[in-house]
Amino acid sequence: MAQTLNRKQSIVYFSDIVGYTLLMGKDEDHAFDLMKQNLELHQEIFSRYRGKIIKELGDGILAIFETAEEAIKASYEIQKEWQKSKELELRIGLHCGGIILDHGDVYGDAVNVASRVQSIGVPSCVLFSSKVLEQLPKETAFTYVSLGPFRLKNVSKELELYALTNKPLATPKRAEMIKAVKFQEREPWKFWALLLATISILLFLIYSLVWNNYTWKKDKSVAVLPFLNSDVKNSQDVYSKDITQEIISQLSEISDIKVISYSSIKDLSDPNLDLDSLANVLEVSTILKGSIQYLNDMTKVNVQFIDVEENKNLWTETFTRTGENLLQIQSIVAKEISRVLGISLSAKEEAEIGKVITESPEAYNLYLLAKNEYSNYNIDGIKMAAQYFQKAIEIDPNFTMAYAGLADSYTQYAAKTAETAWYDSSKKVSEKGLLIDPNSAELYKTRGITFYYLGQLESAKRSFESALLLKPNYSEAIGNLATVDFSQGNLEEALIGQQRSASLNPNNQVPFRIAGWIYRIVGNNKEALEWLNKSLNISPNPVTYSLIGTALIAENKEDESWKLIPQILNENPDFDDYESAGLIYFFSRKYSLAKENYEKSILSFENFKEDYYFTVPINYSYLLMQEGENQIADSLLNNSIKIREDALHRGEKDANLLFDLACAYAAKHQTPQSLKYLNEAYENGWRDLFFIELNPIFDYLKSNSEYRDIILKISAEVELEKNKINATSLERSR
Repeated sequence: MAQTLNRKQSIVYFSDIVGYTLLMGKDEDHAFDLMKQNLELHQEIFSRYRGKIIKELGDGILAIFETAEEAIKASYEIQKEWQKSKELELRIGLHCGGIILDHGDVYGDAVNVASRVQSIGVPSCVLFSSKVLEQLPKETAFTYVSLGPFRLKNVSKELELYALTNKPLATPKRAEMIKAVKFQEREPWKFWALLLATISILLFLIYSLVWNNYTWKKDKSVAVLPFLNSDVKNSQDVYSKDITQEIISQLSEISDIKVISYSSIKDLSDPNLDLDSLANVLEVSTILKGSIQYLNDMTKVNVQFIDVEENKNLWTETFTRTGENLLQIQSIVAKEISRVLGISLSAKEEAEIGKVITESPEAYNLYLLAKNEYSNYNIDGIKMAAQYFQKAIEIDPNFTMAYAGLADSYTQYAAKTAETAWYDSSKKVSEKGLLIDPNSAELYKTRGITFYYLGQLESAKRSFESALLLKPNYSEAIGNLATVDFSQGNLEEALIGQQRSASLNPNNQVPFRIAGWIYRIVGNNKEALEWLNKSLNISPNPVTYSLIGTALIAENKEDESWKLIPQILNENPDFDDYESAGLIYFFSRKYSLAKENYEKSILSFENFKEDYYFTVPINYSYLLMQEGENQIADSLLNNSIKIREDALHRGEKDANLLFDLACAYAAKHQTPQSLKYLNEAYENGWRDLFFIELNPIFDYLKSNSEYRDIILKISAEVELEKNKINATSLERSR
């Protein structure tokens, strides 16, 4: 390890803005702009004198120079520039000594000495030690004066100091400097700390008496609005998006807080939003707002936590960070929100919230770029995201969130291209990440989605449950687990999960749609239409339209279901729009219109023969057979059967596939195979009687005893689930 350290003799430079705290108190934004100007001035002048900025320390700058003359020239020019503008004043201190450069940072006693030299100066001065003077050439245009020896705090040896006297620099008086040294030695912080503690106690007592709602007694729910990028020059900002997501992720670790998911707030970027109306829509009591401003390598983050009902700030804070320190902000914010809401964190919650996703700013930047590409949600974006995630992992092999992102990319690539080998790659990446961090909810969620796409529902369920044990309010895991429950026929559990997912993610149409579907299955058509219409209001979707149509047909309102067709086929209809229209006509027995739309659906879908979840060819084949076109129908049905049975042989055990096979064999009037698959569909969770009892394909089986037995078994399960749902609803209303 020692061999990697770079030891050298350097001139260490320290500057500090005088009275910066006061400037911040008067006008925070102006103070930040001045700090930005100061950094830019340093960068411009240092570039001419081989100066290297190591880091920005709040309102101070630490740098190193190769020679004393270059350090003095740069210091002088910087002070002259600020003397011209009169907007701020600096103290500058220089010292020469051995330093260690390691991974972009600098260490050594010379750093501490330069800081102490600067701290006892006066505004607009340049102080330097005798060690610097020894390095200056004998012939120089600079004038200086000796200020005598000083014993500085935490510096072992007495040090002689000098001040530049070239105009317009200020020269400190020795007596003033000695006072400053003695002030530091007395450790005045003890006095100020005692005074601050006393004031804090008094304020607390007054605050407690005046504000009778000091203990938070309202609903503990939060919406984190997208952080705004205040820097128009930085239009490619990705950190503002990520800090929003990460704060939501951190809050999801806390079981007592309801936090709205990112997908529900990601488009709410208007700074003039009506927060009261928004809080009512999202059903939250508090809102967190934030903004980002960039200062080269530094980032300023403002946060404001608001009690919407009372219209008052519960907590505000400004963070100015650089590098890896930037990654700690989301944890601090999450902990502060829990404190304000009166939540005592468990040891597990404390540990999970305290995690920093990576120690490497470079890996983090690649991670942000990857997430930005992934959000495009197309094949090119997913491929580029995977490359960035891989590079992030190469830099930080313990970066588990990058593993989760890479696994997600592989899964979505497989789903979009049907190249199923990528599912195996996704599982391997997830497993590797979980070896590094077995408590990563994101990795369990990702693994669950992969299993779900593979039709391995039990494995998917276990993965989502593991994610929720670690992160109880993880909306994606909640919704996906509820979808698995629905697929397996656990309707009550599925409904509870989808309703909870909808409350956490109120702008996502899917949980509303599936909740409406469940209500329609159990015969609660009023509730079904309420939830399905909510889904439709969030985002029009052909599946939602078809479910509304089935709910209306179940109530013998075929005329109303047909009125949905113009809305479905409104603009540039796709294959799934024609499928939805065809389904409504098919189940209301308008066969010619059903056939017409099914034909358009098939013609609009180039790869329909490979998609084993595309049901149109089965219903369309039935209609062809009614018209005597048996050859085409038989060819379509044989292909539909083959691709589904191939999927079953690969290990997929989805009730939808089994039900589709029952329909395909029924269309061919191959009764034994149809009843076999219909029974297997029931055993694997199929509960939607509408698609059996009102399906024309099964008409010829109405008198078959085995068929009727299956109907009775499904009816009994549906009635059982309905009673549980109604009992749960009654319990909630009390």
